[in-house]
Amino acid sequence: MDSKSLAAVITEKRRIEIREFAVPSAKADDAVLKVEACGICGSDYHYYKEVNHWPYLNPPHIMGHEVVGRIAGIGVEASLQWKVKEGDLVAVEAPVTCQRCRYCVTGNATLCADKRSYGISASMADPPHLWGGYAQYMYLHPNTILHRVPDGVTPQAAVLYTCVSNGLKWAQRVPSLSPGDSIVILGPGQQGLGCVLAAVMAGASPIIVAGLEADSYRLSVAKELGATHMMYSDRAPLVDQVKSIVGPEMADIVVDVTGSVSAQLATVDLVRRGGTVVLAGRTPNQTMQFEMDKVASRGVMMIGVRGHESDDIRRALSVIAARPEAAAKLTTHEVPLKDADYALKLIGQEVPGENAIHVSLNPWMS
Repeated sequence: MDSKSLAAVITEKRRIEIREFAVPSAKADDAVLKVEACGICGSDYHYYKEVNHWPYLNPPHIMGHEVVGRIAGIGVEASLQWKVKEGDLVAVEAPVTCQRCRYCVTGNATLCADKRSYGISASMADPPHLWGGYAQYMYLHPNTILHRVPDGVTPQAAVLYTCVSNGLKWAQRVPSLSPGDSIVILGPGQQGLGCVLAAVMAGASPIIVAGLEADSYRLSVAKELGATHMMYSDRAPLVDQVKSIVGPEMADIVVDVTGSVSAQLATVDLVRRGGTVVLAGRTPNQTMQFEMDKVASRGVMMIGVRGHESDDIRRALSVIAARPEAAAKLTTHEVPLKDADYALKLIGQEVPGENAIHVSLNPWMS
């Protein structure tokens, strides 16, 4: 294990610097991870662009909460607890939770009030400073939860675990998606395509994905993954397009991953009476006027979701192992750590013609 680690540090809005940090030694109950791949989340881009996207966290900051790496050093207690050893390839759960509250013990750890998340709410100011995946090495707190990556799965494929596990939770588990159910997925980015994969594996039909003209490549990937219909919301009203496919009763399930107020408002008109709407897109600092009577009078179940749980990650890694061709379609860019700024712009669709879907940082790529 090296004594020093490079890390990409966001210092202010749209500014990233490469800095060097000391790599901590593992104590009895913790570990150090050699980062092999770190996925770039849309929320990372919003923080990079605005800085106040996570109002509780000021720069300088090391981002990165979708992390896959090898155990570089580990204490005896941690090795027994996590059942891993040096050299093992693992995926890291982003939240470090209390593991004792009612949410943690009932499989809803994303709702734990006493958590901090790698690359998000875990501050670089706290020793040993390496709390994010935009780095060559990362500290692993004793309350971290790790998942061993299946044999034969590369770090570049395994790092898809976040978008796949989100899809399994948002499109499949939470709305109880069953074979033959119709589903509309609003947004064909990496999260929406994770939902497409989950819907296909659940046997849903039809699977309708909506995007914009600018999303034509992503929509083509949705079709390759198994979506049955693609819609462009800037061509015609979504209600009319969905009705032409599923009929006047509309869809059984609607999932919004866009974070767009207009998309969220449209969900209730796209779902059938007694159907389910899943709101996964985040709209920080935005308000909207919502006609609640549409929800009550039509018996619509509306569920807000955030992130994924441990079992979703376990299932996601199994899916990635079983569907390597799907993982290849979702993976578009692998970028060196020194080009973290470029990677974020790819996710923000600021680089014309690149058709980015899933972008990851490789801290060891030159």
